[in-house]
Amino acid sequence: MVSSRQQSQSSLLRDAWVEIDLDAIEKNIGIIKSWLGEIPRSGIMAVVKSDAYGHGARRVSEILVAKGASWLAVASVDEGIDLRDGGQNTPILILGPAPFWAVDDALDHNLDLTVTSIEQLDAVEKHARKSARRARIHLKVDTGMHRLGLAPERFCEALERAMDSPNLEPVSVFSHLAKASDEEAVDFQHKRFMDAIKVLKEKSIHLPCHIASSEAAEKFSYTHHDLVRIGIFLYGLRPRGASLDLHPALSVRGRIMSIVEVPEGESAGYNWTWTASRDSRLASIPIGYADGVSRKLSNNIYGFLMGKKIPQAGIISMDQMLFDITDLPEAREGDVITLIGTDERSAESPLALAGWAQKLDTITYELACRLRVRLPRIYFRGAK
Repeated sequence: MVSSRQQSQSSLLRDAWVEIDLDAIEKNIGIIKSWLGEIPRSGIMAVVKSDAYGHGARRVSEILVAKGASWLAVASVDEGIDLRDGGQNTPILILGPAPFWAVDDALDHNLDLTVTSIEQLDAVEKHARKSARRARIHLKVDTGMHRLGLAPERFCEALERAMDSPNLEPVSVFSHLAKASDEEAVDFQHKRFMDAIKVLKEKSIHLPCHIASSEAAEKFSYTHHDLVRIGIFLYGLRPRGASLDLHPALSVRGRIMSIVEVPEGESAGYNWTWTASRDSRLASIPIGYADGVSRKLSNNIYGFLMGKKIPQAGIISMDQMLFDITDLPEAREGDVITLIGTDERSAESPLALAGWAQKLDTITYELACRLRVRLPRIYFRGAK
């Protein structure tokens, strides 16, 4: 670890880290609540899978529950167990089907299970009966995404079998939208969902229903039902573009570990893809593609240093990347370069994860999740 002249957040483990602004997450859940009305009938299921999209599921879940999330949702049994081991007592839904051999572990940790087929229903019932327990299950209906879910025509059968079993406790019915920002597509799937769940009213069965994800919850109030499942918006991110109203919670920074002089005409980095057009200075920071920064961003992104924008130079390697700091002769080892986030000395817009997503023709979800591999998390509130 190099010494630094700057008063800033830092990691005790590496000279590269991710910062998570807990105030931003609180503001975002407040904005989401405003979409649900002054007296909302819809609860919030906070999606914290993939380690809360790379933000740290244990710490973030504490904030979300404290600020009104009545449910948490994860992708797998091990993610749910990790939250329980961290002391989380809020109801947790495993969004995908659990492997049959993991059902007992899920029941041991009071995790709710998603059921997407009659076969899964039978398997969960068998495990619960064998251990003399009652499994809490959520029935998922396929309304058009064709990835996971009961066919609508099988839903009534599954519901009746679940209701009749002493070892199963149906908790909710839900579906998933394929194009949550497209009104025509949402209408199509929502109608199928309503057709499927009308049997609940016909049989006087009271189960919470949910279909809205982040974008649908914002744009289409008729999708709110009893719960809205909010993921990426909690973290202040939109799928492809920067948000004008939400507050990005994640920043990425690294300290300069080395500075080298490169004469005009000489090249740097693997395959010598960057060549000095003048006598130059290059700074190295310990972040690379093993930390989730795509190699395809090489020679195509910027950082902030001392309030100024500086270009990344050369191929991003596994553990390091270079920046051209020629125009900052005062820069020294230990100074902090920001890859994503703001620089309080700069009047320029923050460097946004959405900018990387556009360059890579992907979405912010993927990039946020990638950044969780080796970079320590530092949590803070307010101005740093």
